[in-house]
Amino acid sequence: MPVDYKETRQEYLARIASWYYDQNKNQQEIADQIGVTRSAISRLLAEARTKGIIEIVVHYPWRTSSELEAALVSTFKLKAACVLVRENKTYAEMLTGLGVLAAHYATPFFHDKMVIGVSWGSALHQMILAIKPMALPGAQVIQLVGGTGAERSSIDGPLLAPLLANNLGCSCRYLYAPLITETEAGREALLQDRSIRETLEKAENSDLAAVGIGTMVHEYYNPMRLGYVNAAEFEEVRSAGVVGVICGHHFDIHGNVLDIDVNRRVVGVDPRALGKVPVVMGVAGDIVKAEAIFGALNGGYVNVLVTDDTAAQKVLQLEAEAG
Repeated sequence: MPVDYKETRQEYLARIASWYYDQNKNQQEIADQIGVTRSAISRLLAEARTKGIIEIVVHYPWRTSSELEAALVSTFKLKAACVLVRENKTYAEMLTGLGVLAAHYATPFFHDKMVIGVSWGSALHQMILAIKPMALPGAQVIQLVGGTGAERSSIDGPLLAPLLANNLGCSCRYLYAPLITETEAGREALLQDRSIRETLEKAENSDLAAVGIGTMVHEYYNPMRLGYVNAAEFEEVRSAGVVGVICGHHFDIHGNVLDIDVNRRVVGVDPRALGKVPVVMGVAGDIVKAEAIFGALNGGYVNVLVTDDTAAQKVLQLEAEAG
């Protein structure tokens, strides 16, 4: 006679975990497949981790410089600074290290009722990958800067928000509408759209925001890589004294937001609104981003800095030269 086989709880959890981790199904797909809610899937995955069915590898930060961290906090009146000792690491290895460092700092802040804002950038992508999966169904991830929705890279635009939300087992909200406009009037018209306006308002009330700090080095400049500006426009913007980008707005080394045409191409959170967010963590490294980081600190756009020692030393040097 055939055996009446009943799946054990452990086998049930292992099957769901396999769909999620091995087959890359998202939580909503699994929920629809077995007829439960997405929050139930989050709880089941958390139970699987607690019972040791899933082994999560936690990466701990590499060596940091407490001396440089203290100098940055004191000089720029920051809430905190995390400075990676880079040694002989490549740029790619440094980005991984910054991501682990940022994840290690941010994780204690996460809770089930919070709103988490995320911008874009390579280091932020590494941060999300380094965050240990959680079950926070009541939390919400907000995309802090819009894109066209056609970005090809996993580090850019609206692709990071769902990645982070999936890792935390929560929902996300980001800007679906075309967000490229050539005129100020066009930008204001977009902001009259209820969904866009409400998403931006939600982003400005995040409990924690993680933002990338842009640069005007050609190969790292997101708007150019994604086709928002061409080479001639890039040179025109750079000649205006731009050193970086925060949430789609450009600023100079003194921290002033520059009202230049390219700002109108991306509808983003005004960096001044970031002053309302309790923890704004800027994640960027390498000496090529030092001027942009310096401008971001001068403008008060971030109050927690995660960077490496080469950038930190240059930033402190720029401050000393500026008096």
